[in-house]
Amino acid sequence: MDRGLKFPIGETDFKEIRKGGYYYVDKTKAISTLIRDGAKSILFTRPRRFGKTTFQSMLSAFFDIREDSRDIFKGLAIMADMEAVDNWMNKRPVIYLTFKDVDGLDFDASIDKLRGKLLALYKGYASIDIPDDKNGQIFRSICDGKCTLSEIRQSLEVLASILYSYFGERVIIILDEYDVPLDKAEKNGYFHEMLDVMRSMLLSVLKDCPYTEKGILTGCLRISKESLFTGLNNLSVHSVTGSEYTDAFGFTENEVGRLLKDSGLEDKADIVRTWYDGYCIGDEHIYTPWDVISYVRKLMSDREAEPENYWANSSDNGAIRRLIDMTDAEVSDEYSMLIDGGTIRKRIVETLTYSSLYSSAENIWSLLLMTGYLTLAGKYYPNGETELRLPNNEIRTLFMTSVDEWFSDTVKESDRKTLFRSIWAGDAESLSREISSYLRQTISTYDFQENFYHAFLAGLLSGAGYIVRSNRESGEGRPDIILLDRKAGTAAVFELKRSETFEGMKAAAEDAITQLRDREYGNDLIDYDKIIGFGISFYRKRALVKVADR
Repeated sequence: MDRGLKFPIGETDFKEIRKGGYYYVDKTKAISTLIRDGAKSILFTRPRRFGKTTFQSMLSAFFDIREDSRDIFKGLAIMADMEAVDNWMNKRPVIYLTFKDVDGLDFDASIDKLRGKLLALYKGYASIDIPDDKNGQIFRSICDGKCTLSEIRQSLEVLASILYSYFGERVIIILDEYDVPLDKAEKNGYFHEMLDVMRSMLLSVLKDCPYTEKGILTGCLRISKESLFTGLNNLSVHSVTGSEYTDAFGFTENEVGRLLKDSGLEDKADIVRTWYDGYCIGDEHIYTPWDVISYVRKLMSDREAEPENYWANSSDNGAIRRLIDMTDAEVSDEYSMLIDGGTIRKRIVETLTYSSLYSSAENIWSLLLMTGYLTLAGKYYPNGETELRLPNNEIRTLFMTSVDEWFSDTVKESDRKTLFRSIWAGDAESLSREISSYLRQTISTYDFQENFYHAFLAGLLSGAGYIVRSNRESGEGRPDIILLDRKAGTAAVFELKRSETFEGMKAAAEDAITQLRDREYGNDLIDYDKIIGFGISFYRKRALVKVADR
């Protein structure tokens, strides 16, 4: 199906999207609101892949005094706001800097990346008259790519001063992904050094700077004022808990409906909604734009294409793993509740510091909300507990996969000698205790359905040097799991049953044994000298094992 639509996969720059004829969901009405917003400095926090970079590059194209942007904004919502167009469009010098690639394994490597970003920014203004003073010296030093740390700290203020003097207009400061350098620095052990540089750069143009008209920042997190924005009292923050600028990032229900109509895919609305919708920001239901566009593009080539977990490929998902590692009963139960479609209530901490992000489960829940792994399930209560849920199937699948990976890693690191000794000895009582012990350590999913127990036991038996076969043909049917010790010539055959009650576990285990015998599971394992049959019944986090007589 070819409708002539081009989707900006891998292209985030607004000008390139418009010039290249790519499909664009109009977010320009937010410019009207920004212009009339009395806040001197504004921070937008949204999850990754929510269109922050495209939004910031849109603002740069609109305000930049070096541009004539009427053609690329033609037909978009902002052009109906004549006051904004006449007084602001291409009327202000702009400092537009993205920090999203400023990272490194050490401080020096990260600073080299920052030097490169500043070099590209400054060279964009190399054609204007540069003063022959200290600011001019710093300008030339940055353009030579040899600037010192002190000059990097002053870089934004120096450029703002030069632009103000040259153009006679105060500067629009546009900073994208401001928190990326700090995030990378925290993970690699040079946080305080990077914090010092970033604080100097940002405050020099955002705090009482005579050259700045307005500062607009985007990022995933709101970093505590005490950590980064010390003394910046005029910072207005719009996060996922806010009620303003709710449709400026991500796709609304109406925007996705229009996209599907333009693509001839209206019949796919339910599956797109189930997988990629679910974020509640203010009164809007917001879809993840990157994921929607990626899936629609795939559907246009194959209308029967299954949805994919695009989110998992765009983030390291470390926060989820950190939470799962806190294996106390409360966290485990709440995690299970979310996966099963329920909600939890948590106090949200919006002003986090990097040093405390993972210091408590409470902070990690807040981090998961801010970064898009959770969303509001109702009203936000800044002074109390707020109800949270998973937004959609994409994130639910990611949570479930993280559980599987965590359990696999945990099992591999554990000593399972008693477990396997009980299996090969046919010790039902000991094996019941061992399996129940591992069950209590797991985070349950699927509401304790039989497939959960099947996956649990298969994972528990894997990676120990034995062969594990799951649902393979044997005898007159398929036993749930077969465990083979080729060296010893011993095999174990498992049939699993889920009991509806604790009292019913014994009968369920005996039913499993009856099925093993009647269907002759394991009789075809003629190369093995010893075959042990196990019937196992499960009820919540308990296991009862029976051994089949042979």
